[in-house]
Amino acid sequence: MAGGMLTKQADQLTAKYLNDVNDAAQGGQVVSVPSGAPTAAVSATMIGDRIVLDDITALALSDTTVGTLYGGIYEYVQFKTTTRAAAVGGIAFWTAASLIATQSYIVNGDAQPSTTVPTYFAGILINVLTANYYGWIQIGGLATVLFDSASLTAIAAGNWVSAKVSATLASTADVGAAAGVVTLAGMIGVAVGAPVSNTASTVMITRSPFGRI
Repeated sequence: MAGGMLTKQADQLTAKYLNDVNDAAQGGQVVSVPSGAPTAAVSATMIGDRIVLDDITALALSDTTVGTLYGGIYEYVQFKTTTRAAAVGGIAFWTAASLIATQSYIVNGDAQPSTTVPTYFAGILINVLTANYYGWIQIGGLATVLFDSASLTAIAAGNWVSAKVSATLASTADVGAAAGVVTLAGMIGVAVGAPVSNTASTVMITRSPFGRI
């Protein structure tokens, strides 16, 4: 079952830091009702829940040994993978099934629908989630994005950033790619500073953060 709110300002985290959350079960913690009550136990956090953080709160919720979080919108999802494990700053993709199914917030570490058409952008991974576990991805605001290890198309601050076609390093980004149907559909945002290959660099996500409601 998915969360019922567009965003919520407080959440019961299962770790001290947002980018350390890696829940084996949805919500991590289960809130039980008193014995005999007719209502079933529920998770404190539901997939699809979103929170909005300002810069100060995001920094306070950052495990800086993993990465620094910035003000923006974050969403609680289930992470799955076929061949490529999660990487900090890597791109999380919706699958066709999760886009169509109601109350389904499952993202994949492998490019979707394919490595040559990586257009089902869901958000940016903020930590290394275990396959089939639950955690938070960033869907809006200033984010740390992992760029591909192969040569980037046109390195410059302010150039647009898109999912890399046939990425060689996990599901990573390219910058300044020539305009085309695939790069437009796979667009994430614009580079803040000049990105470096095989490095996580800051990107302002300009793609709508509510692509899956």
